[in-house]
Amino acid sequence: MPTSILVTGAGGYVGRRLVRALAAAADARVTALVHRAGAGGFDSSVRVACADVTDHDALGRALSGQDVVVHLAAVTGKARRSEYFRVNTDGTATLVAAAASAGVGSIVFVSSIAARFADLTRYRYGQSKREAEGIVRSSGLPCTIVRPTMIVGHGAPVLAGLAKLACAPFVPVFGDGTARVQPVAVGDVVSALSDLARAVTALAGEEIDLGGPDVVTIEELLMRLRRLMGGKGSRVVHLPAQPAAWALGLLERPLLALLPLTAGQLATFTNDGVAAEHPYMSGRRRTPLDVALAEFTSG
Repeated sequence: MPTSILVTGAGGYVGRRLVRALAAAADARVTALVHRAGAGGFDSSVRVACADVTDHDALGRALSGQDVVVHLAAVTGKARRSEYFRVNTDGTATLVAAAASAGVGSIVFVSSIAARFADLTRYRYGQSKREAEGIVRSSGLPCTIVRPTMIVGHGAPVLAGLAKLACAPFVPVFGDGTARVQPVAVGDVVSALSDLARAVTALAGEEIDLGGPDVVTIEELLMRLRRLMGGKGSRVVHLPAQPAAWALGLLERPLLALLPLTAGQLATFTNDGVAAEHPYMSGRRRTPLDVALAEFTSG
């Protein structure tokens, strides 16, 4: 059982919840690593450190004396190509090097199911996570790689974007809509990561996908969101994915902040995002999709 656990990306959607869960368990000292001071709003039992994950010296100070690191820090959503690789790939390389220098016992690296997408041609986020996985595997440190699927629940950023599509006058579906997704509730992700942080040495070298109990098509997910949010009608318009990605790619440089999604994010519509079965997930309680979606729409 580790006596000290550090969580990077502690100010993020999953990170805030994970730090609070670890602190509530009260069986290890918890350090929250945030990018800027004041993020997270943690209670006094949590030590808060502030550092950019590409700053080796600052990371080394934060990592001193830590048994386990849960590495969540990442750029997600809409961002410039350089930022995905600076934080997700280079930041992971810096963290691994700093952890080795500080004598950290083990790492839980939180990747993404997107790292296993068959086609990552335009998806810089998925590319950066796939490269980061390679860095972790070759680090020589005891590491566990964890790949959540689409994370859903109250305040879920990914659902905020999909809800805009679902509640449009017609529902735009890029491609034929048959790509499968297996959304996982944020609470289930936090529970799994909290347990993994305590058992990471026993699971060193493992790669674990975290998925929910329900597999649906991306079109069905959009329609469920539409119904839950009171959308009228059910008209779906299928748009060709490749021309749409090409057009979005042209618009990203001047209009990134205004676009509802990026060319890369269309990968969710054309790649299956389904978890591979792993014994670690067998028997774990997993929240039904409709319950997790209701948590989002009732927020």
